[in-house]
Amino acid sequence: MAPASQAEKQAEKLEYIWIGLIIVMLTSFLAILGYAAIAKGFTTPEDVVTCDVRKLDEQITPGIREVAPGVYEVNITARMWAFIPNEIVLENPQKVIFRITSADVQHGFEIVGTNVNVMVFPGYIAEVTWYPPEDMEGEYLILCNEYCGLGHQDMYGKLVIVRG
Repeated sequence: MAPASQAEKQAEKLEYIWIGLIIVMLTSFLAILGYAAIAKGFTTPEDVVTCDVRKLDEQITPGIREVAPGVYEVNITARMWAFIPNEIVLENPQKVIFRITSADVQHGFEIVGTNVNVMVFPGYIAEVTWYPPEDMEGEYLILCNEYCGLGHQDMYGKLVIVRG
């Protein structure tokens, strides 16, 4: 076997550098995931709530209900191509529990400019607990961010936060 040339040694050195970079990147990624899961309390959904799409109106009534001062429960039904209710008005919200379901196809529910973003599937109720910042006030756009058919571009709503 002939001794390795200078070019082969250089190529081998570069391979080891790339292997090291990949290991550092994977370790960093796993550390960030661990931090998010443990320190920040991010978890996957533990309780899956299902509903019969044929009896949807009996199982979830769209609307806004204040269950305690500043604590709201908002039930939303997504249908081609609208959210019901289409406008959500909250006064001095401290905690908002969104319960969202779909009557027909997969939809998305995103409040633009916030961290509320969830996929909505027919037959399931997605529950999201949100703590709006105390300085948050005004109108916010609600979008369907999952393509749901030809009228998808018209599927939007409005969240209004009133302070005072």
